Amino acid sequence: MAIFMRLWKQVSKMDFGFILLLSVIIILLGTFGIYFLEPEGFPSLFDGFWWTMTTLTTVGYGDYYPVTVGGRLLGIFLFIFGIGIIGVLISKTVDAITTFQKYKREGKLEYTMNDHFIYINWSKKTERAIAEVLAHSPEAEMVLIDTLGESPVDHPQIHYIQGDPSDEDILLRANIMDAKRVAIFSDSRIEDPSLIDGKTLLIASAVEGLSKTYEKEIHTIVEISEDRHIPKFKHIAVEDFILSTDSVSFLMAKATIHPGTTSLFRQLLSKRYGNNIHELKANPEWKTIKQASEELLQKGAILLAVNDSMDFTDAINRELLESDTLYVVCHDRVYEQLTAGE
Repeated sequence: MAIFMRLWKQVSKMDFGFILLLSVIIILLGTFGIYFLEPEGFPSLFDGFWWTMTTLTTVGYGDYYPVTVGGRLLGIFLFIFGIGIIGVLISKTVDAITTFQKYKREGKLEYTMNDHFIYINWSKKTERAIAEVLAHSPEAEMVLIDTLGESPVDHPQIHYIQGDPSDEDILLRANIMDAKRVAIFSDSRIEDPSLIDGKTLLIASAVEGLSKTYEKEIHTIVEISEDRHIPKFKHIAVEDFILSTDSVSFLMAKATIHPGTTSLFRQLLSKRYGNNIHELKANPEWKTIKQASEELLQKGAILLAVNDSMDFTDAINRELLESDTLYVVCHDRVYEQLTAGE
């Protein structure tokens, strides 16, 4: 008995690959062995495989069983050694799955897919932004980077990476080079605005460093606490700046001057409250902004801006270029109709 216990301990310490190899050998030995030893009782290899698996898993249906001495000796071998090996294989498989889930929850696994969105620093604002993106694009894949011990969100489309986001190795673990967008949120755990934006600048610099190293553009969106810090980012290719206090302050001011307008802004900001803002390329047939606006309106879309301009005072005469980007407000169904010919 002591010999078997020592043997069992040695087997338990073996590598998963070696245990898997032993399991395959035992299964093949049982399948082919019983097929050749008792061809009448096991007319096909599948019957031998079925008997071997029911024996090794201790199910034992009894529909197939050996009757010769050789077949029964093979069965005894499977009882003594096979069941133990298969048990260790199952145990190690369960351990591997458990370890994988643990590492995933703790953010220790690399992300290998592409065309995903990366969100850096977790906060309520990050949570709301992710929820909004998923409302707009339910199939979107995302990677969250933060220093928390475990992922703060449990969602099959959100992969967590634990670590310092200013570390290039951490950014590479998030597969940043194949990401669609990178959004850097202010760290709400820091109280001093200068220190908050300092950390954001450090992270943005790391992103820019990777962009130059790999010679690949990375579209970056940055939240900053104070607009006076924007010039500090001038050496970094940041496409969009979001001021932390702007939206609340401006919406509060608009509601003070024009009561009841907040519902309109909610519709523009979130698809969950109404129609959504969509991006269109200019139709070659549209010669002026006025022509584009009128045709879009007839189809159920409202032209909101051209490129980054909402000033349409010269819309009658202003030429519309094919390279211009139009932003419209409309229902998703209307947007699909507008882009059907693209």
